[in-house]
Amino acid sequence: MKTLLISLLFFASGPSFAALKGSSIPNAHIISQEQEASLIRGRAPATQKQFQELLDLGVSEFLIFKIDTKGEVRKEQELLKKMGVPANSITHIAFPWKDLTDFKSSCTMTIQALRTLEQAVADNKSLYFHCTVGEDRTGYLSGLWGIWAGTYLSASESVEKELCARGYEAGNPNKPYRDVVLKIRETLTPMYLKMALLLEESKRRGKPLDESLCDQEPQLKMTIHSFYCSKAGR
Repeated sequence: MKTLLISLLFFASGPSFAALKGSSIPNAHIISQEQEASLIRGRAPATQKQFQELLDLGVSEFLIFKIDTKGEVRKEQELLKKMGVPANSITHIAFPWKDLTDFKSSCTMTIQALRTLEQAVADNKSLYFHCTVGEDRTGYLSGLWGIWAGTYLSASESVEKELCARGYEAGNPNKPYRDVVLKIRETLTPMYLKMALLLEESKRRGKPLDESLCDQEPQLKMTIHSFYCSKAGR
């Protein structure tokens, strides 16, 4: 247990990648920008100063894409409201990073999150979204948005350029392999590929983002190993 704790602490303080200019939040960067509005991904802000940096950058909408494990989500919501962010501009979707055993509920939460991003773009508002470390669930949502918005032409391209490049599973070499990377590969990565198929098919048919897309679970016919961030077995 002590070894795992040390490993997790090292992982959390591992590579921070390039940060967004004007923000001290690790692994924060713009994934979409239209006019004056941006969609920004990153790690969960750790201090009021980091939240203020986002507000100073023009962020007015927040999406918290994680389970509230120790009351941290509630604290973030309360702090944002105290800083003047309206409650209806703070969206919480309790998406897990492992044990995604129910496709329909995971898919529904994903569609809700993507619609939140889509609405921010339609309203010309800047939105910041995060999970905990800003790598796995955040990368998952970033990549799917890239497919839906046309930034990436395939799941393979999105995994390489958006997920792995920003620390998804073994894209962060300091991430615990057995306790994190393997669990992500077992559930989150297959879920990502299924959602990518759904989004690609929906775009082809001209369908909007809607929970009805989750009624039928896609069957994966590709080799999942080819989508790992490290092809050397770990």
